Amino acid sequence: MRKKIIAIVISVIIGSLCCFGITGFGAEKDSITVGWPQYGEQSILGHMISILISENTDISVKTVEDVGGTGIFHQMMNTGAIDIGPDYTGDALCNVLKEKPIANPREAWQACKDGYLEKFDITWLEPTKFNNTYALAVPAEVAKKYNLKTISDIRPYAKDWLLGSSVEFSQRQEDGYPAMIAFYDLDFKDIKPMNPGLMYTAANSGNVDIIVAFATDARIAKFNLQLLEDDKEFFPAYNAAVTVHNNVLEKYPELEPMLNEVFGNLDTKTIIELNSQESIEGERRDIIAREYLKEQGYIK
Repeated sequence: MRKKIIAIVISVIIGSLCCFGITGFGAEKDSITVGWPQYGEQSILGHMISILISENTDISVKTVEDVGGTGIFHQMMNTGAIDIGPDYTGDALCNVLKEKPIANPREAWQACKDGYLEKFDITWLEPTKFNNTYALAVPAEVAKKYNLKTISDIRPYAKDWLLGSSVEFSQRQEDGYPAMIAFYDLDFKDIKPMNPGLMYTAANSGNVDIIVAFATDARIAKFNLQLLEDDKEFFPAYNAAVTVHNNVLEKYPELEPMLNEVFGNLDTKTIIELNSQESIEGERRDIIAREYLKEQGYIK
């Protein structure tokens, strides 16, 4: 009896997956799955994709929201569990394609476009104008006190400083902490991994001396932090772009021009303002995305 019940349950599960078009069971998808990682900016961009498709086409849209870190997102995207979502050139280049960092935004995007077409049959649509790269940031008064303008300038002081960063950055090999300190010959007192949202308040309160910030984060200005120039060009470009499986583009060719128009016009000033609405004003990410698209005339 128990075996019979288990068999029935398994049949129901498989049947449900096929009905929903889950990749791997050979069923034809009758909708598009949009997904994105948990980070604020990337979540706003993910909501934009979902809203644009839902409002401007007859395509049925499913969402996989806040899937965790970028590693999980990449795995789901590259295996087909997610059809379309926002990604960043530097992250994909170093941590998926395992290529060397490229500081030039257009060259980094082209390398991602070529690599993903070859390995995953995924297209990178046109990149945004903003580059949300990693950047070292210190309180403005500290920068003034020690006349700090570049990352190289901190070398004499790093041995006494505690560095705050995201957990992900502390562990990433190609474009993270291990590679950065070797590249710049830095020797920090210690690194303190933490939630990205806590880094800025930690720097402001003196709990850490310097942080690895995100260049388009509105909290840099809020907490009066100064970004240090990456004078040796260690950090790769991190321009965002929509990534989409080619079978989806072949079935729905109207998506490419629509998404290129929206994402191709997103510049640094705009994304910082959108990030501010989420991280400083506390607005919901889906509302931020929808209001922006309405204001710009992309949806009604």
